[in-house]
This record gives sequence, structure tokens and C-alpha cells, in this order.
Amino acid sequence: MMKERQAGNDLSAYEEVIDRSLFRIQNMRNLIFDLLDLTRIETGQKERKLLPVNLAKIAALSIDTFTPLAIQKSVKIIYEGPQEVFMDAMEEEMEIIFNNLLSNAIKYNKNEGEVRFIIEAEPKYIIVKVKDSGIGMNEEEVKRVFEEFVRIKNAKTQNIAGSGLGLSIVKKICEYYQAEITISSKENQGTTISIKFNKSKNE
Repeated sequence: MMKERQAGNDLSAYEEVIDRSLFRIQNMRNLIFDLLDLTRIETGQKERKLLPVNLAKIAALSIDTFTPLAIQKSVKIIYEGPQEVFMDAMEEEMEIIFNNLLSNAIKYNKNEGEVRFIIEAEPKYIIVKVKDSGIGMNEEEVKRVFEEFVRIKNAKTQNIAGSGLGLSIVKKICEYYQAEITISSKENQGTTISIKFNKSKNE
């Protein structure tokens, strides 16, 4: 339609087509990156070497990365936790986890909403929580979110781009660390995803 100027030469006549095309392109981009992450994890092509990493620093980088998206939706991101929380891990894997959790918390939030990124350091555990004030999920939806290529489809999510792989990737990485991941969610009230890392299993 655009190439042949079927709707005339007025650019505004093509705005809806352009918006739909950009949305699909963003979906494809997300899918490509998620598939690359998933492939690296499942094939074990990359040698895993655990080193002490500062989870608070990685969280700050993820927050910086997704601040522009948060601004677009008028979502406020709040970090709660110490400035130094060290754990033996792969920095790249922690980035994938944090990026996915933050991305979802912003995308599925409400305008003027809030995301709290919380790190709690205990003697034996490190607990990471990402809590949003978004659209939330029902019990059946919560049960399915870790499955590959599963996206929650309803009137509230139809215009949200995603591959349906993000949380399945997060769960696979958590399994490497024998970490416990849980989801608490209520429709129209928000979602909290918690990951509990056992320090002794990552030393």
C-alpha cells in the first residue's frame, strides 16, 4: 500500500499502517534477542564461570536501561536495597534476569504506575523482588507464565509487544543457581516476582 501510494501521497493516510508495522518489527526484534538468549542457555555453548558480582550495580544498570521505557508510560522505578550485594554469578545471566523482570513490570503496568526493584541480603540468602502496580494476572495465567511462547492474551495486553519467552528464560537461569522463583499476582492490583538465591550454592 505504501510503496504503490494506494492511499494517495498524504503521509497521514499511512500512519495506522506505519504504527502497525513498527509494532510488528519490535515484536520480531524482541523474539530474535530472546531466542538468542534461549539458544545460548539450552545448548550450553558458553562456558559458565562464576565470579563475585555486585547485584546492586547490575540492578542500577538495568534500571538505567529501562528508564526511557518507564518515562514513556509515566512509570516510576524505585530501587530498595544496599549499594553492594555480592554473589558468585555470571554478570550476563543476572542482567538477563533483571532486564526481563523490569521490562515486564513496566510493559504490563498502568500509566502513572510504579515498579519497586528490591534486593534483600540475608545471612544465607539473597532475595530479589520486582514489584509492580500493573494489570496483574489471575491464578490460571500465573500458572502458565513460565511456559515457552506463552503470552497472556486479553484486552489489556493485546497492544503490548513480547515474545512469550522472557520468563521461561529467567526460570531456566534460576535453575542453574538452584534459586527459587515465585510469582504473586492479583488482577488490577499488580504482580510481584521473587527470586531467592541460596548463597552456599553459589560459592
